[in-house]
Amino acid sequence: MSVLKTLFLAVLISTFVAACGSAERRSHKSQTKTNKSQTELNERKLKIADEYEKCIDKSSDEAELAKCEARLKAAGSL
Repeated sequence: MSVLKTLFLAVLISTFVAACGSAERRSHKSQTKTNKSQTELNERKLKIADEYEKCIDKSSDEAELAKCEARLKAAGSL
């Protein structure tokens, strides 16, 4: 009877260890995806800022400046 209890406890403990490890891996994978998405978003925002600066530099009248502002506002929702 003692052998069966020991075997049962061993199976139970190994199941808990495996479950905890799996949760940690899922959490780490999710965090990695979040960080990647945030990095991509930051890169996109920098690109938009550069495009806006170039647009402003090329603008010669109010209509062109208004177009630059409109593009910046449209990108502002990121």
